[in-house]
Amino acid sequence: MGIFDFGGQEEFRKEYMEKPEIFRGTDILIPIVSLHEPGAFEEAKEYFMNLLDLYRKNNEKPKIFLFLHKWDVEDYQKELLDTNVKKAKEVFLGMFKDYDFNFMLTSIYEQDKLTKVFRDILISQYAELKTHVEKAEKQLDEIKAKVIIADISGNVIVHNVQGVSSGFTLRGDLRDFINACNTVRENIFMSDSAKFEGRNEDGKEIELHIFKYIISVLLLKSEELSRESQDKLNMLLKDMKLFADLIISAHKD
Repeated sequence: MGIFDFGGQEEFRKEYMEKPEIFRGTDILIPIVSLHEPGAFEEAKEYFMNLLDLYRKNNEKPKIFLFLHKWDVEDYQKELLDTNVKKAKEVFLGMFKDYDFNFMLTSIYEQDKLTKVFRDILISQYAELKTHVEKAEKQLDEIKAKVIIADISGNVIVHNVQGVSSGFTLRGDLRDFINACNTVRENIFMSDSAKFEGRNEDGKEIELHIFKYIISVLLLKSEELSRESQDKLNMLLKDMKLFADLIISAHKD
């Protein structure tokens, strides 16, 4: 997967708009509009129309998510913001009617919500993957232990731990732990999946499950799980194995 961030300033636009080939193969396009700058809406619309022309010439039709950004009142009056939202909808929504399109109000001050938005966008191409993530979120609410599901690099996908944000990376020591275990999996076990366990004298336990060398499930507990929670955890682990298989299958496709 490649992610490209194209600057909106005029000098940057002129340079890359003359190279339509760099837009080939786009699956998802995320135009971003500042709700604090309504005077720039028409210029932004013209820019987006030129982008759509490039995709038409490339015979491509990416999925589009429009971000109406800076939906916050930290340094802006709410009455003006509401007016700008209404105007932005009038200016932009109609131009994407022929596309698989959605829009959302976003703010840098809502980091957890924003990262979940990006996560959902990235898996939106694969309905089965999205279903597995949503199912995992529900399952975690029913497990009486701290569970963090992340990729092998420590980027959090979903969790039930207070203070951890989906879409963010785990703290350094947990990333190092996952990386070390993944090295053992690859070089010692020589398998695509593995399980690691640790326990101290006070009864605190940690489990790490690595599935298909891409998904990690980290379990932290200070006491034995009830039979009900253990059954739900086992079901979650089974689903995560299937989830990893689906990711590999989607990548091959």
